[in-house]
Amino acid sequence: MSMKSKKRITVFVSLLLVIALALTGCGGNNTNEASNPQNASGDTGETALPENMKATIKVWDWDEAFLEYMIPEFNKVYPNIKVEYSIVNPTDYLQKLQSGIASGSDVPDVILGEMTYRGQLFDLGVLANLEEAPYNLNKDQLFDYLLPLLSNSKGELLALDQQITPGGLAYRRDLAKEYLGTDDPDELANILTDWNVFTQKGIEVKEKSGGKIAMMSGLGDAFRVLYGQTASEYITDNEIDLTSRVKGPLTTLFQMRDAGILGKLETDTPAWSASFAKGETIFYPLAPWGPKWTIAANDKDGSGRWGLVKAPGGGTTVGGTSISVYKDSKNKEAAWAYINFVYFSHEGTSKSFEKFGFPPGTKSFYENNELIEKGTEYDEFFGGQNIMKYFSENVVPEMKGQTQTKYESIVGNTFNMLYPLFTKDTTINADTALNKYITEVKNKVTGVTVK
Repeated sequence: MSMKSKKRITVFVSLLLVIALALTGCGGNNTNEASNPQNASGDTGETALPENMKATIKVWDWDEAFLEYMIPEFNKVYPNIKVEYSIVNPTDYLQKLQSGIASGSDVPDVILGEMTYRGQLFDLGVLANLEEAPYNLNKDQLFDYLLPLLSNSKGELLALDQQITPGGLAYRRDLAKEYLGTDDPDELANILTDWNVFTQKGIEVKEKSGGKIAMMSGLGDAFRVLYGQTASEYITDNEIDLTSRVKGPLTTLFQMRDAGILGKLETDTPAWSASFAKGETIFYPLAPWGPKWTIAANDKDGSGRWGLVKAPGGGTTVGGTSISVYKDSKNKEAAWAYINFVYFSHEGTSKSFEKFGFPPGTKSFYENNELIEKGTEYDEFFGGQNIMKYFSENVVPEMKGQTQTKYESIVGNTFNMLYPLFTKDTTINADTALNKYITEVKNKVTGVTVK
């Protein structure tokens, strides 16, 4: 080979390397495969081009403000997919869906699932496996802890999250400074190293305030954190090992109740909502949706009065909404294009994060993303603390998830039924509470051993 030919080959190889490096850079931070609309249908042919996709899809949702903003954004990319939505109250959603499935006449293409009934929804057998064609979702792009929360007992990935819901503790800065000596989140995290310390500090707060100030509002809020941060698999086809799952959280819960550091409020009641502004409770469970829907909504004059710290014992899950495709939808590709754009693509999730503060479940979104660094308008309520950055750096890495089945929904709803009794009747201890819990779950299931 001549020197001239060798030189040409060297130049050609160098150009290839430059192009490869450029492409690698483009595929780095803040992108994912689904941001390419062609991947929405799992098809790379001409028919998969967004402008060539034509269909009408039905969506049942409960957040009209979100739909009115995101559907026009979706239609900028997919102009020929018409999205028809119906507003359905989340408390009526599952029953309405089951009625529609039974009649075979009224089932949406895009189905939502609240955490309280997500397991029941997943066990209905009506949701598509998103790892199969035409969806071809790459689960490696999601946070690991999300996979069990979005899967059924067969390990089939049935949903994306509307937004991730890592939970920490929101706290009143004025109360923390007066009774715990600091309102700095890092200093608080160093003080509240575990639940035993949390309880001991709570006793000091109770004594110092004459019993007027509680560490948390009640047993419901406290158990939500304790249960979420101890997630583990405890349900098989024929057994619910409730003892292994809840004995630890119940023991800690009753230690706090008996120490007198918890209030007597039931979560999500009017009295609980009013307590945010009253200033008689220091800590509340908080997920990224909470600054808007919980803090700002319940403490309208409380801007600058709040802070966020991770809970002793690690991250927890506070609520959450799954997004799925109806498996018998006649418009699977269009339904997935919508879900993919709104809840998974960098373009769509950036829009919803900027407008609503909804953080997606994709890992890449949090890598050198200026939107995270910029924060949201609700950071003002937290004295300028960058809430989403705190969640992503301090809470998400400690998160755990567990598989969702109808039994998980029953277990969760049964505790919500029982804890008002546990609040009022202080003769009930952790052991008798566990026995009653087991009995109540047994009454709600058939053909399964509960122990």
